[in-house]
Amino acid sequence: KEYMEWFQPAWETLSEDEHFVLEQFYWHDEQDIYAICDHFGIERSSAYNKKNRAVQHLTLLLYGKA
Repeated sequence: KEYMEWFQPAWETLSEDEHFVLEQFYWHDEQDIYAICDHFGIERSSAYNKKNRAVQHLTLLLYGKA
């Protein structure tokens, strides 16, 4: 419960696109980079960049600036 009270507000701040990317990459049995490519019509390198930006944004929301 304590974890979700910490995590949920940050998660809710993310955009729908960020949710989609993180869910596809981390919440499935296999990392589905191709679903991200298909969804946005982008190449793998761009999909990984999009994932990295979403992770950085979530990290910033959870921990603040370093």
